[in-house]
Amino acid sequence: MRVVSCLLTSACLLALGTSARAQDAVQAPEAQQSAAAEVPAGEIVVTAQRRSESIQRVPVSLTAVNADTLRLQQINDLSQITRAAPSLQIGQDSTFAVRGIGTLAFASTIDSSVAVSVDDVNLGRPALNAPQFLDLERVEVLNGPQGLLFGKNASAGLLNVVTVKPKLNTRENITDVEFDSRDKPGASGSAPGIIARQTLNLPLGSKAALRLNALYSYVEPPVTYVGTAPAGTRNDFNRKSLQLKGKLLFAPSDDLSINLIGDYNKLTGAGGIFTTTYLRTAPDSVNLPALAADGITPGRDNFQFGGDGGYWRDLKVGGAQATVRYQLANGMEISNLAAWRFYDLNQQLDIDALSANGANTNRTIADYNQFSNEFRIALPAGNRLSGQVGLYAFRSTLHQDSLLGGNNYLPSFVAAGFPFCVGAVAVAGARPPACSVSNLFFLGSDRAYTLNTTSLAGFGQMTYALTDQLKLIAGGRVTHDKIDINSLQGRFNYFVPLGGPSTQVAQTYKNTDFSWKLGAQYQATPTLMLYGFYGRGYKGPGFNDQAVTPGGSLVILPERSHTGEIGIKSSFLDRHLTLNVSAFTTSFDNLQVQSFDTNLQTFVISNAAKARTKGIEVAMTALPFTGLTINGGFSLLSSKFVSFPGVQCYPTQTTRGCSATVNRFDASGDTLPVAPKFTSTIAANYEFATGGTVVPFIRGDWYHRSSIHYGLSGAPLQVFSPVDIFGASLGAQIGKAVRVSVFCKNCTNEHVPTSIGTDAGDASARPPRLTYNQSFNLDSVRTIGATFGLRF
Repeated sequence: MRVVSCLLTSACLLALGTSARAQDAVQAPEAQQSAAAEVPAGEIVVTAQRRSESIQRVPVSLTAVNADTLRLQQINDLSQITRAAPSLQIGQDSTFAVRGIGTLAFASTIDSSVAVSVDDVNLGRPALNAPQFLDLERVEVLNGPQGLLFGKNASAGLLNVVTVKPKLNTRENITDVEFDSRDKPGASGSAPGIIARQTLNLPLGSKAALRLNALYSYVEPPVTYVGTAPAGTRNDFNRKSLQLKGKLLFAPSDDLSINLIGDYNKLTGAGGIFTTTYLRTAPDSVNLPALAADGITPGRDNFQFGGDGGYWRDLKVGGAQATVRYQLANGMEISNLAAWRFYDLNQQLDIDALSANGANTNRTIADYNQFSNEFRIALPAGNRLSGQVGLYAFRSTLHQDSLLGGNNYLPSFVAAGFPFCVGAVAVAGARPPACSVSNLFFLGSDRAYTLNTTSLAGFGQMTYALTDQLKLIAGGRVTHDKIDINSLQGRFNYFVPLGGPSTQVAQTYKNTDFSWKLGAQYQATPTLMLYGFYGRGYKGPGFNDQAVTPGGSLVILPERSHTGEIGIKSSFLDRHLTLNVSAFTTSFDNLQVQSFDTNLQTFVISNAAKARTKGIEVAMTALPFTGLTINGGFSLLSSKFVSFPGVQCYPTQTTRGCSATVNRFDASGDTLPVAPKFTSTIAANYEFATGGTVVPFIRGDWYHRSSIHYGLSGAPLQVFSPVDIFGASLGAQIGKAVRVSVFCKNCTNEHVPTSIGTDAGDASARPPRLTYNQSFNLDSVRTIGATFGLRF
């Protein structure tokens, strides 16, 4: 902290001693009334460096998706941003990958490699990402490590979500409604949906404004339940959402602003989130009788699933934050952001997805709270020396209780009786012998833990203008992490315990890290900028969510990255053509991954040794003539393990040294999961010049992705072929108040899964069998709909 204090003191002295350039102040997003005047027409203002500036002047690779694009492509949540950002891929459980690197685990005991920030608040767990978009200004996808300026961790990338702030002296009403109908393969009819959004901006005198948001949605998933659950079983597949948000801006003077935000979101329904279907079964699969009873035929186009244990997901997400900004007379800005976020989760899924009790219980109850505070000092943007320094504090607590179990397709009375019981004793005259203790399930596992995370950091990033064209960039962040876990597992009895032994574990781990960045940018002409940097990223430590051996360490070591990037940002033809190109290479040490261990019959987190990703990214915007706008980009990527000797063989594998007695191999040289070699997006929008109040428009978009691997082991069917997804819309702007359109997403109805995995039940059988499962989300099929917008 002495280093941070020195940085802060030096920054203050330099700011106070600046010349007349100090009058060009860094503008807070709430008070930045003249930002548009400083940015050439057609260029997007972003906050990728925690200050508002043209995207063409930011020396990092990023994609900015503004509100118009989100609306025109019907992008309603973060999982759908991939259709507009070629460097981004979606993983399981609301996780993301950027440039081929993401969180290769679904446990809640480790942080995300790709961080998410909403209105400058870093979200500590993926469950906080769940609400749908509401009153957004834009979403920025920042490629590569971004941990210096954005909260706790961002070792692989960052999704920066920016909502619209209250507007002073403005009364505004915005109503948007979307109706849609989604294809349901293998079933009659379709799946309807509706999303209704309402926004009110109310001035409170001349120095304050209140902005109120509300959202209601009802969406039926494309999968079809064909199970025969007993009466009283809760099956809640249709997804409902109720979201409320309020924002208050108080600006008593040009120098001072106070921004308060509070929100509450209630989301229910498991369809399209946890529902899985069977892709292919082994000839002797233990699931075959139950599949036949449900009438399910496995295959690529199988959208049917069963279940007798119930499906539901109840999630409450919300929080509050307060930002105070004050600008000194010399242009320096001081700000403080205090925030609280929470979620409460109660979910259950029938893990075998069939109407027989193979493993019909996978129950999780969790509550999470995080508190953060960020103090920041920013120097004027127009100074020869500009930048910002600050202090960051983060504290979170997660209580989670999980239970997994089933009867391995045995009748309940058989699984609970002799000899499938614990502590069987012979009772005189009893035939067969009685059981003194019964099992909760034939097979199963359970764990309950409390995880505390504390992170303290001092950070700074400075830019020094050697000349009017050449600037040097240097930044650093000292982070101290402390985590502790108190875990109890194996509380109940099972004939076949899954996972580790029955034990209680209490462990603590501390780590201090220094991440940094050095770079330069050169403004060769007003429309051509070159940049380059090299830096070190960091993702904090975590824990395995269960003990593999009694007394064994649960610690998962921190993940570190080193990135080099060069790029060009350019505009031509009087800014009618914008072309940005970047090339990068990143190496990762101690990459945190999760895989299924067939010996323990459970998922285990570990540190892969090394991985490297490198590639080229291109983004383009063209305005060929009045009314036509074309946006596009592509990512060319190579993302491979450099060394990973402990990868689990897939069931029945006989290649790469795997056999009945050897179940691990070295994945060095293998492509990482969810890391396509080539991804591209292109969208064109044309507005017809009618000369009247009605302005028709037509839009089309195309997303292409090369083949990807959905798993670590390289099981053959986990490689999914290239996909091409097309979207289109047709509508009209009527005056300034009304906008209507009809649209289709995934117009050609490509059935694209979000994940493909090997079935845990068959993988754990003796001998093991190779059966595949797949998951689909709302965008995995064609959607046709209409929108209506009213603004006044």
